[in-house]
Amino acid sequence: MTLLQMSYILEVDRCGSMNRAAQNLFLSQSALSAAIAEVERELGVTVFLRTNRGVTLTEEGRELVAQIAPLVDRSRKLSRYYSERRAADRASLSVASQRYPFCAMAFVEFLHLLDEPHIQVSFKEMEMAAVIDEVAERRSALGVIFVSDRTEHFITRILSEKSLIFQPLVNIRPRVFLRKGHPLSGESAVRLEQLYAYPYVVFTQSDSNYHYAEEAVVGTGAEFDRVVSVSDRATAYNVMAHTDCVSTGSGVLPDGYGDDRLMTLPLVGDVADMRLGVIRPKDVPLTGYGEKFAAILKDIVSKLNQEA
Repeated sequence: MTLLQMSYILEVDRCGSMNRAAQNLFLSQSALSAAIAEVERELGVTVFLRTNRGVTLTEEGRELVAQIAPLVDRSRKLSRYYSERRAADRASLSVASQRYPFCAMAFVEFLHLLDEPHIQVSFKEMEMAAVIDEVAERRSALGVIFVSDRTEHFITRILSEKSLIFQPLVNIRPRVFLRKGHPLSGESAVRLEQLYAYPYVVFTQSDSNYHYAEEAVVGTGAEFDRVVSVSDRATAYNVMAHTDCVSTGSGVLPDGYGDDRLMTLPLVGDVADMRLGVIRPKDVPLTGYGEKFAAILKDIVSKLNQEA
């Protein structure tokens, strides 16, 4: 009698029905019946009484169940123990980020540096409020967001309420996103007032508070007469590539992660720098892998920002 056959007997006893047990075990009823019949022949006992109302244990069946239940339970505990130990030995990192292509690039570079036989890593792009909740609820080890002079007080308060801290990485001077061939594409730099003549692309936010916005300057776009809301980077790129829509942000578009149809220009005037950083729970320092990812991210953004 095998452990698998033992588990079949226990499941039939738990369900009181050969049909329901077979469904739970993803077996045909005939295959389950044959497995139990084989045990009965091997041991020379009758385990179940079969009636139109289901199955019940015989006296011999009750004695057998009492003998095999601890064995099956012990086997399951052993499997769970070694499964959890293997998981603990994996290189693991979970990152939540606002929708920035350079974060995706940093994650790929992080993967290239991993020389481990077992890994369990994840990367999620989402709006700022979702990034904060993702880290606060410990679904991700760290989050990537930016703050500015306009948003820092509000964001710091929200992070404090959720027992999170912001670890700054690099300051970025905001730039304008626009298509190549746009009426403003010949400018060496663009003033904010010049943008008001064009539709402005913003990422949708479940919370209407402009402090959560991903655009560097105007938040919800209240200063613009025409606002185009999109939910993902690919759509934003396509909208700007095929129209005169503009947007503002870091301006960091790594080769292979941005869009060759777009370009960026410096945004000049009374515009605050973006402070890019990572957030984490106050009581949980970054792991070695978290520190490695943050260092890669800082290095990428610093270099690309200088080249922009």
